[in-house]
Amino acid sequence: MILDNSTGPILVAGSALAAGGLGGACAWAMIHPASRAFGPVCHRAAGDVGPRYALTFDDGPTDPWTGYILDALDDLNAPAAFFTIGANIRRSAHLLRRIHQAGHVVANHSLDHAHLGMFRGGRYWHRQIRSTDDLIEELTGLRPRLFRPPMGVKTPFICAAARRLGHHIITWTRRALDGVITEPGSILQRLAPTTRPGDVLILHDGIEPRGRRDPSATLAAIRPLVVALRDRGLEPARLDELLNLPAYTQQTGHAPSPR
Repeated sequence: MILDNSTGPILVAGSALAAGGLGGACAWAMIHPASRAFGPVCHRAAGDVGPRYALTFDDGPTDPWTGYILDALDDLNAPAAFFTIGANIRRSAHLLRRIHQAGHVVANHSLDHAHLGMFRGGRYWHRQIRSTDDLIEELTGLRPRLFRPPMGVKTPFICAAARRLGHHIITWTRRALDGVITEPGSILQRLAPTTRPGDVLILHDGIEPRGRRDPSATLAAIRPLVVALRDRGLEPARLDELLNLPAYTQQTGHAPSPR
């Protein structure tokens, strides 16, 4: 099975599910970024949004890499959205605050990014999402509305939990494939010539818990990527503005209890 912009862990998961009898169609529904089989998903902007695209970063905040990437974005005057992991927020709360203070979108990427979490039920996912919401709200005063499942895998339980907590599920249009060892040139080759207006790009500023890579290739690619896209007339926009979705809830307080 060949999927556009897929990664090794996702393909392995999809293959295992298919082999287990769920079938290729169900695996596609879970792992393809445009699939809405289990509910609404945003993978790119709808309609004409002008010559704009969105930069998004996953798996942070991670010290020192998230800070370096924030420096690069500041130099470029480029907004971004950061899908953050609760366990990493606990380790690097100062970086989460800095993301927010710099005017970037702070979004939810689960509490611990457990790869086998895709096999867990609704209560598990309610806790994963709500606990991370709580951490973000504690540090920023804002409760996020945007959620990206770990590895982009969508299940009925994940999607239902996100909806109950008031979240929009965000995937992507194009991947840098920098969640594994890569080089800056490979990232540029994947994204610079192919990005189109309305696209959502996914890169990685952080390292998931138990991960062993570093985002040095991503850091090295950011400046030439944004410059190359500007040379093509494309400008980065805040994710919430590009998708016309609220980044945060209008009210704070306790989230609903799991059902």
